[in-house]
Amino acid sequence: MKGKELRMSVLELVEHHWPVHIKELVRDLGLEVNNANIKKISYHIKELERLEKVRTKRIGKALIAWPHDMERLRTIYELMRVE
Repeated sequence: MKGKELRMSVLELVEHHWPVHIKELVRDLGLEVNNANIKKISYHIKELERLEKVRTKRIGKALIAWPHDMERLRTIYELMRVE
């Protein structure tokens, strides 16, 4: 898998298993967990974030990703919440 096909697979995994760590994505794609594959998936996550398909947050050294739609739902929830 390369290029756009890999990026779409990463997006599918993020949408089905969120929030997700980069190493989990590498494992779920059936790749060996090493620096090269982690950097490759991180690149695709950053591209998906640039396209506003996913959101990311760095917690310590870990990069966590979740679908952008969930961020919209969180905002709606905050607007509806009564204090």
